[in-house]
Amino acid sequence: MEPMNMHRLNLPAFLLATALSCNSLFAQAEAEPRSAPDTTVLDQEKWKQVDTSVKRGLEWLISQQNEDGSFETIELGQPAITSFCLMAFLAQGESPTNGKYQKQLSKAVDYIANQQKPNGLIAASAPDAVPIPRVFRKQSTGWPAVYNHAISGIALSEVYGQCSPEQAEKLMPVIENAIAATVEMQSWPGKRTNEVGGWRYLYVRDAGVDADLSITGWQLMFLRSARNAGFDPPEKTIDAAVKYVEGCFVEQENRRVHSYFGRGHCCSRAMAGAGVLALAHAGKHDSEEAVASGEWILKHDFKNYNDDTPPYRTATHRDRYHYGAILCTQAMFQLGGKYWKQFFPTLVDALLANQQASGSWPPERRDREYGSCYTTALSVLSLSVPNQMLPIFQR
Repeated sequence: MEPMNMHRLNLPAFLLATALSCNSLFAQAEAEPRSAPDTTVLDQEKWKQVDTSVKRGLEWLISQQNEDGSFETIELGQPAITSFCLMAFLAQGESPTNGKYQKQLSKAVDYIANQQKPNGLIAASAPDAVPIPRVFRKQSTGWPAVYNHAISGIALSEVYGQCSPEQAEKLMPVIENAIAATVEMQSWPGKRTNEVGGWRYLYVRDAGVDADLSITGWQLMFLRSARNAGFDPPEKTIDAAVKYVEGCFVEQENRRVHSYFGRGHCCSRAMAGAGVLALAHAGKHDSEEAVASGEWILKHDFKNYNDDTPPYRTATHRDRYHYGAILCTQAMFQLGGKYWKQFFPTLVDALLANQQASGSWPPERRDREYGSCYTTALSVLSLSVPNQMLPIFQR
C-alpha cells in the first residue's frame, strides 16, 4: 500500500479529471478565498503514526469479511456497514482492480449491489413493494433502511469508475435505480413548508412529519457522488435539498448552527457537520451558515473519545462519536484554514490513543449492536480524509 502522505501530495489524475468535469450545482464553487487545508497540520512523525494506525485498521477489517463479501455486523446495518468498510479501503488507494485486496473488495461490491430491492432501495432489511411504501410499520427496519440505501449508493458511485468493465456494467442499472428511489422518496409530502426538499424515514409514526437533516445529508452526498461518477440526478432535486439544508440553520446555544427539525430543534456535532458538508457540495463553503456551524464544531471537539455526556448529550439526544467524527472531519476539511488546523490534530490524538491492540476501534457507545467494523471503518475514513482519494472527499 502506498504511504498515506504520498496520497496527500498527489491527487490521482482520474479523480482530478472527474472533479473538473462536473458542471452541476455541486461544482459551482465560488472563487477560492479560503486557505487550503494545511498538510503540515501534523508533523512527519504523527503522519507516520496515522499511516500505521490506518494500516492496522484495514488489516483488522479484512479479517472480518464474510464469505459473501459482507463485513461483520447485524442485518439491519447492511449493506451500509459493508459500504463504509469498502470506502475505507478506497480511501487508501485500494480498489477491486488495484492493490492487495482486489478480490475481497470486488466481492464487497457485488454484495452491496445484490441487496437492492425491486423498488430501488439498497438495504438488506427493507420493503420490496413497488412503489416504495411511505408508511412502513417496523421502525427497527424502516429507519435504517433509508440510511443503508444512501450510504450504499455513495459507495457504489465511488467505486464505479474503479471496477472492471464487466462489474461496472452490472453496477450501472443498480445506481440508476437507486437514484430513482432517492428522487421518489424526496417527493413525499410533509406537513410543513420547511420540509420541502428533505428526506424522511419509512415508519408509520413518522408519516407526514418533519424531514430530517441527518438522512438528507447522506442522500445529498449520494447524488453528488453519482454526479461525479457520470450519472445525471435531477437538478431540481438537488436545488430543493440544498434549500432545505439552509433552512435547518437555527439558533442553538446562543449560536446559529445546523440542527434537526422535528420534536423541537436538536443539535449535534454530526448535524453541524452534515450541514457544512451539504453546503460545501453546493459550492457554498463560505456561507454564513457553514462558517457559524464550523465555529460551533470547534467548541465541541472530539478530544473525549466515544463520549456522549454533556456537552455532547441533551435531554432528548445523545451524540454518536464516530458518526459525528467522519461528518465533521469532512466538513472541517472543506472549510479549511483555522477550522482544519484546530480540528484535525485533536481528533487524530483521540483516535490513535483509543485504537485497540487488534487494530479495531471499540463499538459506538449508543449503537453497540453494529459492532467494531462500523466504528473502525469510520475511524479509518476520518483519518483518510486528507488523502483526497475519493471524489466525495475532494475539496
